[in-house]
Amino acid sequence: MLRSEVDQQLKRIDELVAEIDSNVPVTSGYQSVKLRADLAGLLVVAIAATYENCVKEALYSYAGRQHPAFEGYARRRYAKINSRIAVSDLKSYCDLLEPSLKAGFQAKLSERKKAIAERTGANIESMYAQLLDWRHEFAHTGARNTTLEEASRAHLFAKRVIYVFADVLH
Repeated sequence: MLRSEVDQQLKRIDELVAEIDSNVPVTSGYQSVKLRADLAGLLVVAIAATYENCVKEALYSYAGRQHPAFEGYARRRYAKINSRIAVSDLKSYCDLLEPSLKAGFQAKLSERKKAIAERTGANIESMYAQLLDWRHEFAHTGARNTTLEEASRAHLFAKRVIYVFADVLH
C-alpha cells in the first residue's frame, strides 16, 4: 500500500475533524462539553477503524504482490482484524509474512519514533497505543476520557505508525 493510498484513507479523518470543529464550537456549557466528549469518543472509534482498514489493505497488497492465491488467503484471514492492530500485532503480522519484515518494521519504527521525538517531543508509539485505548474504552464502556483536541493531536502523530507499517510492506 503506497503512502498516497494511506493518505487517501486518512484524509477522511482530517475532514471529519474539520467538520466537527466548524459545526460544534467550543463553549463552556455542560451540554457542549458532553457533546464534544461524545464526538471525541466517536472520532477515536473512526480513527481506529481507519487504521484497521489501512493495516488490512497493506496486508492484502503485500500478499497480492507475492501471488494471487496468497492475496485470497490474506483477504479471508484478515477480513476481520477486530481492533488487533496494536504495535505488537503489526510486528506479528510482519513476522508471519516474512521475518525480515518484522526486523524492518522495528528498525523503521524506532528510527521514525526517535526523529519525531527529537523534533517535537512526541512519542508516536505511545500516542498510537493511547488512541487504541481510548477507542476500546469508549466503544465498550462509553468512557468520555479524551477531547477532540487530544484525539486530533494524537492522530497527527500516531498515523506515522501506519505509514511505517504500510511502507515496510510495500
